[in-house]
Amino acid sequence: MKFCKQAKIFEQARAKYTGFLASVLWKLTGDRELFTEAMQYALLGMWQHVGKLNGKKAGSYIYRIALSANSKAWRNRIGKNGELPRNHASPENSPDEKLDRDELATMVRREICRLPAKQAKAVVMRYFEQQEYQAIAGKLSCTEAGARSHVSKALATLKSRLATSP
Repeated sequence: MKFCKQAKIFEQARAKYTGFLASVLWKLTGDRELFTEAMQYALLGMWQHVGKLNGKKAGSYIYRIALSANSKAWRNRIGKNGELPRNHASPENSPDEKLDRDELATMVRREICRLPAKQAKAVVMRYFEQQEYQAIAGKLSCTEAGARSHVSKALATLKSRLATSP
């Protein structure tokens, strides 16, 4: 594909899906620095896979790019061992509150990453993106009952794992 055509497709997709992409990434990251980094990775991913953004499934593909960008941004921040670096600092009102909230968010995100793929996607779409089960079912290519099952199993697993976490 020629560069001019790639650039045109990219600009059309970026213009059409920037709001959607920003919404998904903000809900996944919840942090300005992570959001910025994930957005950069997402735009790079869109450019690298621009040929796939010119069809009916472009929105689904961009959603997958957003999930990958979020994962990459989190891996860059917390490293492979899943722990925040000691020198990580961000502005806070109450350091103890922020620490507790950050620890819990890190633990929840880490455990979501350990879930089977469909369960992880289902719980993120349901609770982070506030989507209805019918929409989740459509995106996961399953029935509405299947989507409910994925969410239910994910919550049960998360509850069990987080209850036993130190």
